[in-house]
Amino acid sequence: MNPITEQTIGPIRRRVETTQVPDLATLEEGVCEFLKKFEAGRYNPFNVRIETAADYRKAVSRLRLQLGPKYWPLTFGNYEIYDAAQRPVVDRLLRFAADMPRLLSGGGGLILFGQKGTGKDHLVSALLKLALVKHRFKAEWYDGGDLRNKLADAACQGTIAELEQQLLCSHILAISDPVPPKGELTAPILWRLRDVIDRRYRKMKSTWITTNVDRPEDAEMVLTGPVLDRIKEGSGQVFCDWPSHRERVEAAW
Repeated sequence: MNPITEQTIGPIRRRVETTQVPDLATLEEGVCEFLKKFEAGRYNPFNVRIETAADYRKAVSRLRLQLGPKYWPLTFGNYEIYDAAQRPVVDRLLRFAADMPRLLSGGGGLILFGQKGTGKDHLVSALLKLALVKHRFKAEWYDGGDLRNKLADAACQGTIAELEQQLLCSHILAISDPVPPKGELTAPILWRLRDVIDRRYRKMKSTWITTNVDRPEDAEMVLTGPVLDRIKEGSGQVFCDWPSHRERVEAAW
């Protein structure tokens, strides 16, 4: 083995000493130029739609099963408007449905909040079907209680990785009441749910939620929790501020 001497390392030292290290501004300019060379939207998951007829039928069947017989038939056409405050919200959501690819391209989501019985899940069900049929986005829906149970069961059975991967696949994941109305989520389930939402956020996938609150300030308190922080960023937030349809129907009896 040749000994390391000044004669052998001298040329290396001189090359290092004479090499100019670019300043931060130059480095930043180089990074920006590098990123510009990538195909526009290369990392946008909403550029990839459902393409084959088989995949489309599979996505339709899955969403129909998740929504069930109660929510699957619900559309904007059969949403009853009985209060003046509903019309601006419905119009806003219809504009959202038409421009969904652009509005969701950065991973933005949707939050509908308001008291029980205002039809939040009806509106989300209608939007999910438009996302699937009009835009060919893979859309899924979960009841919050069912999802929390699934996460708890999967953790016990050692299948949590498979469930979390499944929850990451769809363009849109809608969750009805991810936070329980009473009490708190247990720490492990809270962590799992937050992890799924955070990973979807980093993959620029869209997460939608509905939550029952009576006042905007109550929604702010709920939505700043560790589970929902990521959903708030870049999301459309809609307050369903009108009387409960459920109570209205019950009163008619």
